[in-house]
Parts: sequence; structure tokens; C-alpha cells
Amino acid sequence: MIVGLLAGSRPMCRAQTACTTVLAGRILSADTYKPLTGATVTIRQLTTGAVADTAGYFRLSGVCPGNYTVEYQFLGYKSLSQPVTVGSDSVVTMAAVALPVDNQTLQEVIVTDRRSEAQKLLQVQTALSGSALDATRGQSLGESLKGLPGLYAVQTGPSISKPVIHGLYSNRIVTLNNGVRQEDQQWGSEHAPQIDPFLATRLTVIKGAASIRYGSDAIGGVILVEPKAMPSSPGFGGEVNVVAGTNGGQGVVSGYIEQALKQIAGLSWRLQGTLKRVGYARTPDYYLENSSYRENNLSGTVAYNRRRGGAEVFYSQFNTHVGLFTGAQVGSLADFYAAIARPEPLSQPGFSYDLGRPYQHVQHDLLKFRAFLRSERWGTVTVTIARQQNVRREYDVLAFSRSTDPELYLKLVTQTADLVWEQEPVKLAGRGQLSGSVGLSGITQGNVRRFLFLIPNYRNYGLGVFAMERYATARWTVEAGIRYDYRWLRAFFLDESTNAVTARTRDWRNTTGSLGVTYQANQHLTVSGNLSTAWRAPNVSDLYSDGLHQSAVAYERGNPDLKPEQALNTNLSLEYTGQRFYADIGLYTNQIDNYIYLKPDSVPIVRQRGTFPAYSYSQVLASFRGVDATIRYKLTDRLTLSSRTSILFAYDRTNHSYLVYIPPNRTDNSLRYAVGQMEASARKRLSGLYVSLTHNYVARQNRVPAVTQRQENGQVIFTGDFAPPPAAYSLVGAEVGFAWRVIHRPLTVILTGTNLFNRAYRDYLDRFRYFADEPGRNLILKLKLPLGL
Repeated sequence: MIVGLLAGSRPMCRAQTACTTVLAGRILSADTYKPLTGATVTIRQLTTGAVADTAGYFRLSGVCPGNYTVEYQFLGYKSLSQPVTVGSDSVVTMAAVALPVDNQTLQEVIVTDRRSEAQKLLQVQTALSGSALDATRGQSLGESLKGLPGLYAVQTGPSISKPVIHGLYSNRIVTLNNGVRQEDQQWGSEHAPQIDPFLATRLTVIKGAASIRYGSDAIGGVILVEPKAMPSSPGFGGEVNVVAGTNGGQGVVSGYIEQALKQIAGLSWRLQGTLKRVGYARTPDYYLENSSYRENNLSGTVAYNRRRGGAEVFYSQFNTHVGLFTGAQVGSLADFYAAIARPEPLSQPGFSYDLGRPYQHVQHDLLKFRAFLRSERWGTVTVTIARQQNVRREYDVLAFSRSTDPELYLKLVTQTADLVWEQEPVKLAGRGQLSGSVGLSGITQGNVRRFLFLIPNYRNYGLGVFAMERYATARWTVEAGIRYDYRWLRAFFLDESTNAVTARTRDWRNTTGSLGVTYQANQHLTVSGNLSTAWRAPNVSDLYSDGLHQSAVAYERGNPDLKPEQALNTNLSLEYTGQRFYADIGLYTNQIDNYIYLKPDSVPIVRQRGTFPAYSYSQVLASFRGVDATIRYKLTDRLTLSSRTSILFAYDRTNHSYLVYIPPNRTDNSLRYAVGQMEASARKRLSGLYVSLTHNYVARQNRVPAVTQRQENGQVIFTGDFAPPPAAYSLVGAEVGFAWRVIHRPLTVILTGTNLFNRAYRDYLDRFRYFADEPGRNLILKLKLPLGL
């Protein structure tokens, strides 16, 4: 597959943090020194690459600091591999590479490193890979991403974190796990994505509406969890990661082994697994009782790849037990208000790994089959078929059924199928290049519930068809797309007095479009813009929720009259890359009609366990506007100053008010000093030593609905929210990292300290902010050792 556009074109704009380095170079023939137009350049450790232009030049942007192997390939020439160390330079210009002619009988050339899925879209993106991703190891997916500009996290204590893109989350973000759309009851605000981040060597976030390629629900953006490409060179390899943290006594072990078989060219396999244990988190003054959690994850892949076709089978299982802070579990509305009013929880135990009620037990299984056929004339056809099963069990603080049964049981089975044809790039007479894709996708779902009612059993079907085309020249890239979607939902309700089953059926259809333009003014400045429409049909929880949500400790009511959300998204980005100065400024606006949200109007409802605040789904006209800015300046050859700022304004245009649970403004600043050169050699045991200091400032969220209260039947009723937003806070952190050669292999060591001054604070996006502080100081040691024979 062609892994990029011509070097002169700009396939997308990345608003990255540390992943801003550009690799540039030229590929020539060793015998004639003429440029090798169309030669491929790939980074072995990543899923990214480029194609040399008519002069032999290539350009790889968005590369994180780290040690890589760059591979050069061209039909009829011998392939070459070259180690490259990427530091904090904005541009790394590599010496020209001369490929020798292969005088033997030509064998087919297999480019195993595939183009990243994100590179197929002309939209604002940000990514984590290389050492930047290594620094987040041991964290959940939501925690790993929230340091990127425009990314936040909605949390339920220290153990549950959901990614937020430009203020939107849950069913407005599509997550692709190894190319498969993740379906795991993501509608719940306290339902974290069931994905092991150790699966990925690259986490890419597409910011803004991306429904043309990924269908309904991608109003806020897309998260791509992209694993390492399967090995192509015969031999055995692998990697071991160990993470240990002081706060919560965190311990994580993860690793994989893989092999490309010598006996059967193109055949390879990989096995991967992760064990994670965390005890009670500690704030600066007390432990959070029952905040422990654990994970047991595994995955396996078998792949066969040749130049003209291949196939892959992938299986993964994510299994987690998540304890819920007991200080947030109350028995009545009066207890709820009393817990909010207290400055500290009543129960303050010592440290423990115990995990009791209340807790969640979630298991997610994914089985994927992917096959492709490639033709130099007709392009590439790829088919992906997947089955997912998500079983969620939520256990209340008290058991009202048999003690071994959960109060909430949901089993969701999803089948997805995607068929995509990618056109082979066509060079036009005006030196431009035309490429595109056409796709068909389908989804079926069935949900089964047991025990207490929250959402009904249902069947869900969806069908989508899209077409995208891109025209690229040396300076301009223009991309347009159109998509049609159909969604069908039937919910089943049981009348417990008569055992009669009734059904309610809804269906929706919509057409969306997008237009993106990128202009590369020169080798330093790139301007990109995108205009997209998107939509989201109401899901079953929006429409038919009617019950006590155990882990949320709230009664949720759906609204069967909800209409589909309609979004108009606009992005504009300016990126400047110089030798010492880098800047990326992104402006965006997202107008969403019929925006659906869970309104915290705490009119109480009485149930067996007590009296609880009730939430109801409501619909308004909403607007989201903001700025993401990344600036980096190299003060000296070794000292680099970086700043990332995210500003977001969200407004309820229907009621002329603000929306609840919108991320506050934030700025993250760091100063990094590279003690020595990054490159390693056989004589150097220590390499890549660096030290960095960080300062994170989160402002108070003043743009919130007014918090009011009234008396009703002797009860105090709050509307808008249950408490004012917490104060602004600043956190100081530090990090030191290096590589140490152990048995001829580089052991990567990273020591990170967060909240070093052990400051007590509360975060507006954490649901437990009503009851307790955030975790205090944490020292985290991360070790990574590659394996191989």
C-alpha cells in the first residue's frame, strides 16, 4: 500500500506536543545517483511512512523523540535500514541514501509498515508515540491522552477516566481499537474504555467531526489505538514493560513476544499480555477507601502479509475489577448532601489492596478478521469483520438480590463489517496526484439485561456508505467526502405484572459531507482548514433510561422524544516548523443542534435503598468554540521550552446559559534539558539522558449553570449542579529518563513525579469532586526492555 503522499504535499495537520519533529531526506540510485521516484520510507517502530517525490525527496512529520529504524525500499533495488535518533530538534535532515541495484532475480518487495489510519484523513490531529508514549505507560487510555492539547478526561475517582475531545465525550467520540470500532456501553460517564494502552505503539486523536470515514457518532472526534506493525524479518523479538507507582502501590507488568517465520515468508505471530494492580489512592491527607482496581488483559495476532495480499486474525480480552470510592456511595438524598458539605470523607482507612462493594467487573472480548488484496492497477480492497462481547456487572454497596449477583448486568454483543476500496494514486498532467476511497460499513448489536432495570433489551442495526477523494500538488491538498447512514433501533420492555413484552422501534437516516484544504506556503509554514457536518442518533440510554445507575449513585431518566444531534464543525490550523521555533495554533467551532445531555436536576426519587438525586436527558442548541496552541522554543541546543494551552467556550443557545461539565481552560508548560547526545553506541552504556520540569495550571470553571436550591416537601433541592466548581489549581512535576545498555540491549528508564508539592485540590471534571480531593504526590518508575534473538 502506498504509505503517504508526495513529499511536497501536506496530507494533514498535526497539533502535537512532543511529536513535532520532521525527518527529511533524499533517496537516490547508487549506480546513477538519479532520484528514485516512488521509493518508500517507513519507520519500523511506527505505523507511518512516506513516498519520495519526483526529485527523490521525502518528508516525515509528527515524529516523537526516540530511537528508530528507518527502512528504504524500491522495486529492483536492495532495501536498506538506518538507525536514527530523534531528539528535540524541529527538523532532522538526513544524509542522502543511495540504494544499490539488486542484480539477482527480482523478488517481490513487501512494505510491512502500513500507513497510519489517521493519514487517510485531512483533519487536525495529534498523536502519542515513541518516548512520549513511553512516558504514559501504566496509565489508562483517558489518562494517557489528557496531556495533549484539546484533550481532557472525565473521571470517576482515580480509577475511571474517559477521554474528552474539545468538550465532547462518550457516544460523540469513536474509538478504533486495532481498526475496529469499539463498542462497550460507552454511553455511561463512569464507563471507561475497555482498551489496554500497551497494545498501541501509536495513539492518534482526530480532533473535530470525522463522520465521513467513521460514521455516526464521530461528532467530537476519533481515537485510533494503533498497534505495532507485524514483524517481517525472520526472527524472534518482544518487549517487557514494568511500571511501579508510590501512590496506590501501583504495579504493572506488560509484554509481548513475536516472530516472523523463516519457513513461510510473510507469516508472523504475536502474543501480548498485561497485569495491573493498584490499591487505595491517597490524597495529601487521607486514603480513598475502596479505590483499588485490577486488570488482566491479553491479546494474540496471526498475520500473513505479501505484496499483493494478506490476512490477519486478532483476538483480545480486557478484564477489569474497579472499586468505587465508598465515600461517594450514600443511602439517601440527605446523606448525599451531607457528604458534599463535609470537607473530608467520614471513613479514612489505611492503605489496602482490598476491593469490595461497590465495584464494577467488566470483560470485553474482541475477535477480528482482516484481509486485503492489492493491485498496482486497481488499488487495494480491504475487508474487516469483527465480533465484540462486552459484559458489565455493577455491584451496589449493599446487595438487594442474592449476595453473589450484581445489581446491574448488561451484555452487549456487536458485529461489525467494513469493506473499503482505496484507489491507486493517479498522477495527473498538471503534476498533481489524485487518490481516494469508497467504503461500506455495517453494524448489528444486541443488548441483554438482568436484575435491576436501567436500560432495556434492544436490537440495533446500522449501515453506512462513503466516498472520499483527494487532490494533491506540491503545495495544495484538497479533500472532499460524502456519506449516507441509516440507523434502526428496537427496544423491548417487560410488564412484570403481566409478563407481556412490548417493543418500540425508531429509525433515522442522514447524509453528511466534508471539505478540507491544506496549503504549504513553504517548508516552514502550513495552513489547514476543514468544514464538516456530522450527526448522532439518540442511543438507547438517551431514550429509555429509567432506573438507578449503581456506580453513578443517581437515578437516570431518558426522553423518548429526543431528535438526532446535527453538528457543523469548522477547524483552522496554522503550523510553523523552524530550526528552533515550533508553533501550532488551532481554532475550532462546533455548532450542535439538538445537543443531548444528562441534566443534573436533583429532584429526589425514592427507591429501596434510599432517596437519590435524579438526572434527566435534555436537548438544547449548543455551541463549542476554542483554541489549541502548542509552542516550543529551543533556548539552546540542549534546553527546550514547551507550552500547550487549551481554551474552550461552550454555550447553551436555547436557554442562554452555560452547559454543565465542560472542561475549564488549561495551560501546561515544561522545560526539558538533554544532558547528553541521544545516540547510543556499543561503547556507551548510558545514552539519551534528559531532565524535565513541568507546571500545569487549570483555571476555575466560571462558565457554569447557576447553582440554585429550593425547599420541596421538606427536602433541599439543588438545580444546575450540586456544588459550585472547585478553585483553580497548579501542579508541579518532574521527569528524568535515559537508556542503559543491558546485555547489548537498551533498557529505557523513566522516573516521573506528579503533584510533587502534594497539593490538595479538586478537579471540575471528576464526579468524586463533591466528596474528596484528588490524589496527592506520586512517583512512577517505568522500565522497558526489548527482547530478541
